[in-house]
Amino acid sequence: MISSDGPGHPGIQAFIDALNIRDERAFADVVTDKFTYTFGEENGGAADFYKSFTGFAMTDQSSDGYTLTGVMLKADEPVAAQWEFTPPAFMDVTGLTIGTDVEIPDDAFDDAVYELDAASLQASTPVGTLRRMPLVRDDYYVHRWGRGAGGGIDWINTGEKATDPDVYKTFDSPADGDQSDKVRASKVNSRLSLSLGWDDSYQKATARFRAKPYYWDATVWLEENMRLADARIPVITGRLTLTGPPSLTEPEGKVISTELVTIRDATAPYLLELTREFSLKDLQPGTYRLALTEAVKKGGFAFGGKYNTTIKMKDHVLSFAVGS
Repeated sequence: MISSDGPGHPGIQAFIDALNIRDERAFADVVTDKFTYTFGEENGGAADFYKSFTGFAMTDQSSDGYTLTGVMLKADEPVAAQWEFTPPAFMDVTGLTIGTDVEIPDDAFDDAVYELDAASLQASTPVGTLRRMPLVRDDYYVHRWGRGAGGGIDWINTGEKATDPDVYKTFDSPADGDQSDKVRASKVNSRLSLSLGWDDSYQKATARFRAKPYYWDATVWLEENMRLADARIPVITGRLTLTGPPSLTEPEGKVISTELVTIRDATAPYLLELTREFSLKDLQPGTYRLALTEAVKKGGFAFGGKYNTTIKMKDHVLSFAVGS
């Protein structure tokens, strides 16, 4: 566990704590929008700092608690440094000046590096990560990685049972029923679904897309159930993209996965299906977005081949929470 002995100012303590355990959400909450830092000729804002500096272990501090001496991790290399904080605005850190013209006794330096190594092990699992773990017999509960009452970081039982290893929560686009896209003589009904489950106790997401094509027969829509030449077999193409939550370092959200997909069924009645699995282990908790965009349905039956069967489909978009 990270030592509880630290800076006297709680805002600075929270700043360093969030940095050490790589909790980007907590770090963003403890800095102001105008936070800046200076390190020699290097300077920048909160996002730049978070990406460049990955840890700090204090060995000494000034009487007012605003200037700390210790070991920082810069590009994952331990460096003796002095951090001089601008007096925080209430609990929020507003600025920091970093210098390296400082000497630290060897034993204190070694202790600081040991503390940073321990923090690095904790940081390998993002705060808020959920796991499905057994307690007694076959009773499984959802556990959250985070700080307990004693201040240490560990797996904390949320009290929520997780009986089903495959399905924890489900999401659909549209939320109810199917999406229907059509032109005069051709139609396709579709749905994008996602199930949150558990893979080796960590969360995983299973995405499923299903589409059923239809053709217009004078008075009624009928399923595409006739044997068609290969060139006329219904097919859907599109882009499937999983995007992470907006964050300090990724304001638009990080693209976790994106691919062009082709969805086809060679035999009538042409049920077009696609399944993809996404491991969510080691991803930052937050609201993720799964979207099927740029989708186009081509092919299908048309009387005399004279009607258009190409359909530009509306986007499917769903959001789901990873961790807590």
